[in-house]
Amino acid sequence: MKTLRYRFAKKQHGSALVVVLLIFALAFALSVEVVYRQHRVQTRTANLLDWDYRYQYAIAAETLAIQGLIDDFEDDQRNNELVDDCSKEKWAGPFSFPYEDAIISATVQDLQGRFNLNSLVVFANNEYQRDPEAIARFEALLAGVLPPSHTRYASTLANEMADWLDTDTLVNGPEGAEDGEYRLRRTPNQPILDESEFRALRSFDSELADAINAMQKPQPQATTNNPAALRFWDYFTALPLGTRLNVNTAPKAVLEAWLAPYNAQGAAQAIVQDRETNPYTDVNTILALPALSQLTPDQRSALQAQLGVGTSYFQVMIDVAMPSGLSRLVTRIQRPSQGDTRVFARSLVPVLSALEPACNPD
Repeated sequence: MKTLRYRFAKKQHGSALVVVLLIFALAFALSVEVVYRQHRVQTRTANLLDWDYRYQYAIAAETLAIQGLIDDFEDDQRNNELVDDCSKEKWAGPFSFPYEDAIISATVQDLQGRFNLNSLVVFANNEYQRDPEAIARFEALLAGVLPPSHTRYASTLANEMADWLDTDTLVNGPEGAEDGEYRLRRTPNQPILDESEFRALRSFDSELADAINAMQKPQPQATTNNPAALRFWDYFTALPLGTRLNVNTAPKAVLEAWLAPYNAQGAAQAIVQDRETNPYTDVNTILALPALSQLTPDQRSALQAQLGVGTSYFQVMIDVAMPSGLSRLVTRIQRPSQGDTRVFARSLVPVLSALEPACNPD
């Protein structure tokens, strides 16, 4: 009888030991989970704080850029010469300076020196209608800046972009595209807010995107053969209808495309050469160039309404580098001739390439 009791007690002691071990293992697992979650929360908080530091530095740099643009405008008013150019004025940068544990770099771009995609339509009879002359300009620009293997798509992309913007839902010509040609999207039938919508066109496929991305990379041979093509996206923007093209900051490729419907591309070279030493202060000076002497009165009137020498829309690109990482802020600013300077778009974008060149791609 005593032997049985001894054996039973021995079994109980063994079971208790197993229970203690299980409790200890469970407590250890819970403690590990608590420590892991606490470390994860601390890391996330530290990352958010580092990100917020970089963002606040970028906002501070943005404020300086806005003030620089305001000072430039006030200086132009005092001189009675509302001119913005890339050769004499210093608002464009590039700028780079250290601040505490960060390195802040920035460039300012003139958006009115780029081709406005919304210019492909005009507002008439309470609707947005295609502008054949603007479509011809856009086609000429695409032919000059698309990858050589895709220049044959210049006309197709130009007409698809026009159909993307116009009010009607009819395919205008064999190279256009309306709702029926798109499976997962619909055309907005109105001006766009950002040039990135150009990527939504039917013919802008992955093959073209890959070719443009490959072209964006620094390649000495490509730089020699086609300098304009290396910064493809820097040639386009989306601004309100009627926004003038600044001839003092527009790249040569944009100027040539703008004058292509008049067969006056030769004037672009003269404009680029003249503005390096003496930026234009009046559009009439441009219209007096020998290369534009054959224009009809209607064409001169049209160009006078489309071209300008000053700018109201700018873009500021800011990189903030810290030991914790690198952030990029892209801000778009409107500086009207009357009223307050304001930010109308702001976005944090991935850093996939160097900052865009100051003023214009050239």
